[in-house]
Amino acid sequence: MKKTLIALSATALFSLGAWAGDEELCLDCHEPAEDWEGMSAEEVLATAADTSIKRHADNAEFSEEQLKAIVATLLEK
Repeated sequence: MKKTLIALSATALFSLGAWAGDEELCLDCHEPAEDWEGMSAEEVLATAADTSIKRHADNAEFSEEQLKAIVATLLEK
């Protein structure tokens, strides 16, 4: 049981570490208060996941969960 908890904790920390700072990529081009005004989190997520937008092509590397975490962090700002 203890080994399972340690493994789950390590996995969670590794996953969070992979997401840390990824939102800064968005802030290179976007000002959240202006660019996403009036948009729901789902709308921002859909736009971020739209790889037909040239600047969003790199977002294909992120899972849906990672993009959701990034969007949530950005909408807090």
